[in-house]
Amino acid sequence: MKYTLPLLMCCLLIFITSCDQISSNSQPNLETETASDDTSAISIFEKRILPIFQAKNPSSCTECHLSGVDLKDYIHSSQAETFASLVNVGLVDVKNPDDSKILQFINRRPEQPNLITDKARKREFEAFRSWIRLAVKDPDLLAAKVVEAIGPQVSDEVIRHARKDRVLASFMDNIWTEVGRCAACHSPDRNNKQVKEHGEQVSWIKLSDPEATLNYMVEAGIIDSDDPLESMLLTKPALQVEHGGGQKIVVGDRTYKQFRKFIDDYASVVNAKYTTDTLPEKSDEVSLVTDIWFKITDVPAQYDKMLMQVDLFRKTDNGWSEHRVATGDRLVFGKGNLWQQSLSLAGQRGSQWADEMKSKRLPRGRYLVKIYIDQTGMLKKDFRAELGKEDFIGQVEIDSRWKAGYGSMATSQFPQQ
Repeated sequence: MKYTLPLLMCCLLIFITSCDQISSNSQPNLETETASDDTSAISIFEKRILPIFQAKNPSSCTECHLSGVDLKDYIHSSQAETFASLVNVGLVDVKNPDDSKILQFINRRPEQPNLITDKARKREFEAFRSWIRLAVKDPDLLAAKVVEAIGPQVSDEVIRHARKDRVLASFMDNIWTEVGRCAACHSPDRNNKQVKEHGEQVSWIKLSDPEATLNYMVEAGIIDSDDPLESMLLTKPALQVEHGGGQKIVVGDRTYKQFRKFIDDYASVVNAKYTTDTLPEKSDEVSLVTDIWFKITDVPAQYDKMLMQVDLFRKTDNGWSEHRVATGDRLVFGKGNLWQQSLSLAGQRGSQWADEMKSKRLPRGRYLVKIYIDQTGMLKKDFRAELGKEDFIGQVEIDSRWKAGYGSMATSQFPQQ
């Protein structure tokens, strides 16, 4: 079959045009599409804003907020009421609609956004921007009056407390610093034997990734926000249920306190239980588990299986440090007349020592060791209680290089009574 040159050129032109259309359709321009589909503010509100208000699934706000904030909070069933309310609280700028704060809020993204949520965020942003651009030109909407308040029903303090970055920071302070106690069985770089016996689910520690670890612990029920006391993070190491790794914590010890502090807080956040008056106070002290072991010998057998706490104070030019620089607590092994535990460094939040202790080293030198024992079982009754003067047993001084490792354990005798 023969083709003339003009006919070939015509076919080529049609082919190129078709390819251009396919390429254009594969990457749609959201602004162009909305401009052609939505010609009025009410049309956009009904087609694209109300579905957000009526949706069962949470909005993109939940990527940064565990509770307290949802885009639905900024929408009423009426377009006029929604617009008037947003203008009234300063979230819509009628003179510069693209600079409206509601758009800035929607467009905020975490450092590592979720792909699905990111798509939802783009849809929400485009819908609100298109609606606001047309709404500010509507005289009836500009004249509308506020009938009902708009926005979250909790205080700014509660909103800030429920932010995921704040929750993650608390997780790192209270649990991530303690995962070294669990690493032998639950860290993928150390637990080949446990994985062969029990499966991959035992590897709940995600190396160098506290956020992924937290997410996994919640999804796997290791942290139970519906019933915090049934969280496996508590019940297993405390031997309240079977735990192949033995007892790691006891009710009322420092690690248990930290675990409970985070789990209770997390549950209250995700279940929206907080008010301004019930928010927990932030601890002045931060701690960090180390591989520095400390043993005290000649502990009287009468203290067998009682919780013993040691606090270390560092010798300075002005005497002993005002605040403890390290601490450790564990049950006394009365039959062996000893107590031993790996130390946790402790420092006042924001202090120079709190920054220095990130090295997980305790400087060589002289220290005062204060010893407390829970002889009444007070901590089992109230894990929030703290050992104090009435529980003080005695003190000793020690000079040590504080080498890391179980085999390099520093040792001191129990004080004479």
